[in-house]
Amino acid sequence: MSPPRTKHQRGLALICIGCTAAVWWASNFNPYYGRKELSWGDTLQRVGRKASKHPDLMFLGIDNSVESASDLDLATSPELQAMRAGFPWPRWLYGAITERLVEAGAKVVAFDVLLPAEKEGDSALQAEFEKYPGHIVVGSNLMDRELKEQQEDGGTVTVIPRHIMPSPSVTPRGEGGKAFYGFVNFKADWDDVVRRTNYRTTLFEYFGKPAPPGERELLSLSAQAAANAGFGSQIPATREPIMIRFPLFGGLRPRSIHQIFIDRMWDSPTYRHGEIFRGKVVFVGPYGNWVKDQLVTPFGNTLGPVIHLSALNAALQNDFLHEPSRTGDTLLIVAGGVIAWLLGAFVVNPLGRVALLVGVGAGYLGGAYLGYYIAGWFPPLLSPFLALAASGFSSSVYEQVRERLQKAQMRKTFERYVSRDVVKELLDNPESYLNTVGGARKRVTVLFSDVRGFTTLTESGDAQTLVKQLNEYFDIMVNIVFANHGTLDKFIGDAVMAQWGGIFSAGEKADACRAVRTALQMDKALAELNPIWRLGGLPELKIGIGINQGDAIVGNLGCEEKMEVSLIGDVVNTASRLEGLTKQYHVELLIGETVEALVRDDFIIRTVGRSQPKGKTRPLEIFTVLGERGTGMAEPGWLANYERGIDLYRAREFAQAAECFTQVLREVPDDWLAADYLDDCCEFLVKPPPEGWNAVNIEKAK
Repeated sequence: MSPPRTKHQRGLALICIGCTAAVWWASNFNPYYGRKELSWGDTLQRVGRKASKHPDLMFLGIDNSVESASDLDLATSPELQAMRAGFPWPRWLYGAITERLVEAGAKVVAFDVLLPAEKEGDSALQAEFEKYPGHIVVGSNLMDRELKEQQEDGGTVTVIPRHIMPSPSVTPRGEGGKAFYGFVNFKADWDDVVRRTNYRTTLFEYFGKPAPPGERELLSLSAQAAANAGFGSQIPATREPIMIRFPLFGGLRPRSIHQIFIDRMWDSPTYRHGEIFRGKVVFVGPYGNWVKDQLVTPFGNTLGPVIHLSALNAALQNDFLHEPSRTGDTLLIVAGGVIAWLLGAFVVNPLGRVALLVGVGAGYLGGAYLGYYIAGWFPPLLSPFLALAASGFSSSVYEQVRERLQKAQMRKTFERYVSRDVVKELLDNPESYLNTVGGARKRVTVLFSDVRGFTTLTESGDAQTLVKQLNEYFDIMVNIVFANHGTLDKFIGDAVMAQWGGIFSAGEKADACRAVRTALQMDKALAELNPIWRLGGLPELKIGIGINQGDAIVGNLGCEEKMEVSLIGDVVNTASRLEGLTKQYHVELLIGETVEALVRDDFIIRTVGRSQPKGKTRPLEIFTVLGERGTGMAEPGWLANYERGIDLYRAREFAQAAECFTQVLREVPDDWLAADYLDDCCEFLVKPPPEGWNAVNIEKAK
């Protein structure tokens, strides 16, 4: 049926075509939009049906729970002793695991570990593996190797695919070695999320390179385990990556591997002398927080063995997800635009049209959910929905504007481009926040914290590990800011800027106390985090914090593309300078004199000195905070002597000041500030400072 060729319908058609084309272009060429589309699909996987766990699959985790084994268990089991010594294990231990599981009736034992190098005990392990041909699968690795070749016109790099197989010293000889390994690699999508698996491939094909004639086909670890267990016919024949339906990861939670070597547990109803393993495919792999074998899936960071089990589970139950082709995606997007046009062209009532648009959109999402649930249909969610919604609602806006153009030509531009809600706020509440974000002067307390030496760490550390550690640090610190009613202003690299009073203020004194309390809690939290990081092999972090209070301009700062409410003013710069000075004075926290005057009654304050940062015309009186009063912390006995020494020092009574600082150092020998002032006193006793000296340190750098 051809729609009437009216100007109104042609306008609607142009709008729908434009919106649909924009959505199609974004879905194919805009990376940010592409991530959103993938994110919607990941949400469908998280809320949709999960695969059921195949009853023939088991997972034994290599974890740290062997630490809980009793001394008696350890004394009678060399296997537990070897596990207690930590990973990597001696080679004979794999043989012991193999023997126990296969003798108990396991069809296949799949080790998600790599054994590429020859080591002591390999001959015994090889003999153990040869006792059970076809029952053992271990991991191999596909990788690109770079070779630098020097040529006359300069060096070139040649990338050669390489298959790193288990060492020949452990590989069963003869036919038994052909089904002994499977590759452990997973290809992530372009957004670094693993959603698919290759069950079979060739080495060159895996890396997208032309394959030499007759190149041998390789099976993945899960596929080889399935083949050895007699499920080879259920492995997909394609070499293309296949999207799998993940199971509930709770159902894949492993039993600890060490339990099979505790006799009382092995004989208990849980294991029934190993009967639990009869006829099973048993995966053995790392599990726990110490494991670095993790990849990002739609469900977040996921352990490698769990992904292998998910891939094998999908193959055994033929539970795959089916994506439409690129042409199918395009047709669904176009269908959304066409339906929106039909509703706009033939449904006159605006409310009825909106209701139908909402109904069709909800129906598509509901149909996609049911298709996913029942048949593993995995269509694009965002793009067709957005084509429908954008076209439909743009058409509605077009019609409303068209009507208003006919009634009030003088308001056409205003009605077409300005949101009614914004206009209503501006007109009805002229003194509201929308009118003040352009700039307002407020009394604020600003906190700057910065990680010391983090740039140096980034030059030598693992990027992913450092980013993960920094995100964990940010998460803790920002929660502390929020718990103390602060506002996170921004992240500046590894620095955190927070403020009190810019958006909400509880009063100058309360704001200052909350900021100082935040700083103390940050230091305490970092002190608790560092031992945990150290145990995990991560570097410890140190921070410096500066706090200042004063007037600042609060406004909506930025450009047309991006704006944010932030602060500008000397109070911000001074807080940043105070943070930088913490390294010079060997303290974690420095506060300015405006803050000190407000918090002295609530916190134990220590004078640090007078400092004139570069670019400042007036010296700053700076202090540090030892603790909060009323929390059980007593004021240190040496503090009065220290403060008296400061007063004498500034009064040029250097001999008496030196006695005070000496007394302080008798009580706290490692105190840097007292030692520094003592050195200055000794120097000034020999060579007094000039007239007009005011005990100010002039900083040469920012």
